[in-house]
Amino acid sequence: LLLEKGNFQRDPLFYPAANPEFISSQDFTDGIFGKGRRLSAPEIISISVNLKKSIMAKTLSIAFSQVAQSKKVRKFLEESENTADKQIQAFSKIMHADNLPVPRSWETEVTISTDSPFSDKLMLYHIGFLFQTAQAYHGTGLASAMRTDLITTYEGTILKNLMITKKWFNIMVKNKWLEQPPLAPNRKEIAKEQ
Repeated sequence: LLLEKGNFQRDPLFYPAANPEFISSQDFTDGIFGKGRRLSAPEIISISVNLKKSIMAKTLSIAFSQVAQSKKVRKFLEESENTADKQIQAFSKIMHADNLPVPRSWETEVTISTDSPFSDKLMLYHIGFLFQTAQAYHGTGLASAMRTDLITTYEGTILKNLMITKKWFNIMVKNKWLEQPPLAPNRKEIAKEQ
């Protein structure tokens, strides 16, 4: 559908060398104290995926904050929007430094409607899912990063995501909106019953 509408955004293209190249210096990992090297293909892919995810989280946070019924939910959605925006800025800055394209934002696609098509519970569930899923994406990015500046950016992003996810969890629990998943059997309690 995105291709059909002309809205599909490809990730940056790579032009591999004709022959394999090998790392020849410890400077390969330096991104803070040295000149820094260009981003590697795995790093670009991870940043690009994380940017797309953050753009989606920001856009949904804006849209949902316009229609949420609860003031606390609206306040949380504004915080999640700000968190996603800071992530977009941090990763965009890194991409721009290597003259690489950044995925376009979707904020202008949000209408001015204030009529909610969804419950606050469902909207919060989606935002929580995005931020929890982001942890896996950021963890993958951290694992593929070999530049120190990328590592610190990912670590900061993961910590901020944990803080926003904690606030999300508290709202969900307070409103009894979060179903508990099945737990492992409590073998000690079962043994006492015998």
